[in-house]
Amino acid sequence: MKQPNIVTFGGGTGSPVIIKSLIEAGFTNIKAISSATDSGGKTGSIRSDERDRVIAVCDLLRNLLALIPNHRHAKQLTTFTDLFSYTDGRNRNLGYTIYYALLEKYNNDFLSVQKHLEQLLSIRFAGTAIPVTLSPANLHFTTNSGKLFYGEHELDRQSMSKDSVKSIWLKPSVPATPLALEAISTADYLIYSPGSLYGSIIANFLPTGIIKALQQSSAHKILITNLVSTRNETHRFTLLDYLRLFRLYTRLDQPFDTIITPHLSTKEFNHRYPNIAHSYAQEHSHFLGWTKAQSNKLPSSIHVISANHFSITQKYSRLRHDPQKLGQILRKIISNH
Repeated sequence: MKQPNIVTFGGGTGSPVIIKSLIEAGFTNIKAISSATDSGGKTGSIRSDERDRVIAVCDLLRNLLALIPNHRHAKQLTTFTDLFSYTDGRNRNLGYTIYYALLEKYNNDFLSVQKHLEQLLSIRFAGTAIPVTLSPANLHFTTNSGKLFYGEHELDRQSMSKDSVKSIWLKPSVPATPLALEAISTADYLIYSPGSLYGSIIANFLPTGIIKALQQSSAHKILITNLVSTRNETHRFTLLDYLRLFRLYTRLDQPFDTIITPHLSTKEFNHRYPNIAHSYAQEHSHFLGWTKAQSNKLPSSIHVISANHFSITQKYSRLRHDPQKLGQILRKIISNH
């Protein structure tokens, strides 16, 4: 069977899970488009040192890491992971430093960098990691109270604030990577990964050319919702809120054709897992789940799949999307479409 062209959108937390799910399901023609505006942590230190003249590559590298088939390259996976673990005295990550050096060597040709890494580590990635833009830019956003914030790191810093994000944009305006536009135009499936709704998903719609490419795409579009809310982004979010926001930033009347949600409503989850619900409440977060009646408020043309696709970590009892469970769901969607 011919491998479908699958494109994922997201950041460095949700997209790797979806990539692993797809590999688990047997799909190996994956193009992972990642945001390039992170301004916090080690990435923020590097971008600050370089006076914002480089893009953020942390999400890109996490997607590359996820694109290594674990069952074939366990040793190489460990080596690649070690690159991310080592930090020098200037708080610079070794993996990031190597990637930036290779990007400079190959004149911003990230495909050549990926091929170089394949040769260096003796591996073959199950797809391609693509930065949504190669031009440095930063996120700006306003909140409901009218405050203006600069930098993606402020989304994290304000994550427990009741002052929710109202609008978001890039400054300066930058063009999308040509390969990202090509990937969208040839995609059979577009998957919007879980993660920061504004920092990881909406941020990918902002470079010039992405919206037009999405509007012209005939791909089946799939949205996987977050399991837990973020106070300043998705507090008390409904499925109609997802639809409203995606319509706003893609300018598509139907921005997704299928939406994958948890099988439990918020109330059911809180009743079944009160301790976990209480733990998240201390962070001003809550489980994001919906009743059938709430799901039915979406247009009938959007297929809602409510499924048990999460697991609970043994340590700290945190909720995570389960790659195996999600892989089964995605395989079924793709095989039946």
